[in-house]
Amino acid sequence: GDVDNLGTIFQQGLQDPTFAKMAALSRQMNAFFAIWLPALCKAEFPNTYTVFAGGDDFFLIGPWHSTQKLAARMAEEFKTYVAHNPGITFSAGMVMTKPGQPIHALATQAEEALSAAKGTDKNALVLFNERVRWPDWPQVQAAQDQLERVRQSYDLSTGYVYGLMQLIDLASDKTNPEHAMWRSRFAYRTRRYVVDKIREPEKRQRAQTELSVALGEQGIKELGTQYRIPLFNHFYRQR
Repeated sequence: GDVDNLGTIFQQGLQDPTFAKMAALSRQMNAFFAIWLPALCKAEFPNTYTVFAGGDDFFLIGPWHSTQKLAARMAEEFKTYVAHNPGITFSAGMVMTKPGQPIHALATQAEEALSAAKGTDKNALVLFNERVRWPDWPQVQAAQDQLERVRQSYDLSTGYVYGLMQLIDLASDKTNPEHAMWRSRFAYRTRRYVVDKIREPEKRQRAQTELSVALGEQGIKELGTQYRIPLFNHFYRQR
């Protein structure tokens, strides 16, 4: 990852710029990545390896799930570090691979993900080839928590959860004449699942309603293709 629009920050971010002011800004930017970030990793993310961190960018390697938490923590702390200035943000690209991937291949894939994260408005993360702006990340995390909760409450099968991937594809493909049918297919699959799983009529209705809200409305409808991130995380955590 790296800081967005760094050149503009130096060109327009200082009134009456002097060499001393620019040097101070450079040192302050560097301190977040070169001092604070390694200290955080050592204290709370000890399995994260710092390839480099300094200046305005960083390259980290670590366990796939804790690295997501680290990236979100960095985004939140960086926002505080720059006094919630909306003009100073950073973007990040994340890739997940099997152990043993050559470091240059990791670097190339991460750079491609970072370029995709920059997009048009920047201040974003790319994960599993899905782009999420940092302000929207809490909603993705909330959907993740909801998915885990209903999975445990209703013992959702892998087949049922995996079927949500197909519904995401259908819901996001506006060119498909069957695009609007994702709701009815979701309702049908959910109804069949709860009927097979739950015998009490009241519990069936409650499960149908809760799954429709948690997975259908708050998941597929609100997040669209970004809902693949909670689903991928769920599948990898079950392996």
